[in-house]
Amino acid sequence: MSTQEERDVQKNYWIEHSVDLTVEAMMLDSKASDLDKEERPEVLSLLPPFKGKSVLELGAGIGRFTGELAKEAGQVLALDFIESVIKKNECTNGHFKNAKFMCADVTSPELKITPGSVDLIFSNWLLMYLSDHEVRSSSQAKKLVVLLVEKLAEKMVNWLEVGGYIFFRESCFHQSGDSKRKNNPTHYREPRYYTKIFKECQTHDDSGNAFELSLVSCKCIGAYVRNKKNQNQICWLFKKVRTDEDKGFQRFLDNVQYKCSGILRYERVFGEGFVSTGGIETTKEFVAKLDLQPGQKVLDVGCGIGGGDFYMAENFDVDVIGIDLSVNMVSFALERAIGRKCSVEFEVADCTKKTYPDNSFDVIYSRDTILHIQDKPELFRTFFKWLKPGGKVLISDYCRSAGAPSLEFGEYIKQRGYDLHDVKAYGQMLKDAGFDNVIAEDRTDQFVKVLQKELDGIEKDKDDFVSNFSEEDYNDIVGGWKSKLVRSSSSGEQRWGLFIAKKK
Repeated sequence: MSTQEERDVQKNYWIEHSVDLTVEAMMLDSKASDLDKEERPEVLSLLPPFKGKSVLELGAGIGRFTGELAKEAGQVLALDFIESVIKKNECTNGHFKNAKFMCADVTSPELKITPGSVDLIFSNWLLMYLSDHEVRSSSQAKKLVVLLVEKLAEKMVNWLEVGGYIFFRESCFHQSGDSKRKNNPTHYREPRYYTKIFKECQTHDDSGNAFELSLVSCKCIGAYVRNKKNQNQICWLFKKVRTDEDKGFQRFLDNVQYKCSGILRYERVFGEGFVSTGGIETTKEFVAKLDLQPGQKVLDVGCGIGGGDFYMAENFDVDVIGIDLSVNMVSFALERAIGRKCSVEFEVADCTKKTYPDNSFDVIYSRDTILHIQDKPELFRTFFKWLKPGGKVLISDYCRSAGAPSLEFGEYIKQRGYDLHDVKAYGQMLKDAGFDNVIAEDRTDQFVKVLQKELDGIEKDKDDFVSNFSEEDYNDIVGGWKSKLVRSSSSGEQRWGLFIAKKK
């Protein structure tokens, strides 16, 4: 399909659905008014500060967000490619003297935005109406593939000031709204498609300086999780940075320790949905200690690919927020949420930088994750504030034996970037953070038994494992598990702790 044919299809689709210029028509949902009351404040809360800033709103529609943006921004340019829609927006929000309105197609070469002139680009349901690729004829009559989303991402970066932000929200995997449609040309992609395109987008200015986008956040829209048990509404926040700026630990996780192939290997060992020791068996055992009640709110720090979160939400009717610094982990978790109809939100987030209101959660749960955190005392003080009175924290984590580590084990800790403590000291840090009834158990014997069981399973199914991955993958996993067994049982230097504590 040519570029023009694709745009005509999308334009006709929206002309059909904008006969009634209502929030129900724009959101393609009969319950849009109720959803909007909960969803719009949530979306706005996810934006970086934009008071006095220059905002470009793409696919502005009838102005559900335009007026909200104009209340704070220095100036807003609202753009949409359906004339009747943008006129409705102007009629509603034209009293804001800092707002301008334009009927234009974001894919049009005629659309001119001054490079480096925008502080925040905002779009809500736009990219899913651009095709993956379209074919144009070049001057030599050869076919030229044009990747519209990729091209628009490049334009956005050029329009942004250095340090500026791009926020966009899309429907992924499948539709959410219940409006009847004769046809539906929407592209319901996997979230990783958008993450990849924007993370790999690089541009240069006239002086040759290189710029790219740093992922600040990627998460579900909670209103859809709560009201529709639907994780397919995903939003992203990217920041324009110089290419030489270090992305640090997140880049290490996604490119080294938790590459997509590595995550799938771990899942093969731990069981579907899990990347932590013992999989579903240890999850059932540990969760049973929490006495979860329907309606409680749980925060899972280092949620991995979501297995524990699905288990808690589906079996105890609790609301779970799972956060993980690894983009790859959260991408897999979102994919595995499809069709489950449970109240689980996922977000790419750094637990040391994330903020929640005090007294937000009944339970904070974390499995084999906090070993990556250097300042555990500060994190535990934060957990204490986030928990409601009477709330519980449950953590399993790698630990070490008391005393100085051997040179070999010390090198292993350094190479992995771990921060390990002995079980008693770990428990003391929780007490020092204000927790009561702290239980600090050395579960290394259990750890060794689970490791041996997992290793036996891998070796038993070697041929199948190799056929799904490779001989090298098999050797890496087997070697890694055997090394953990040596460190945990033979030398006894690596320990595994279980920690449960309560806030009075």
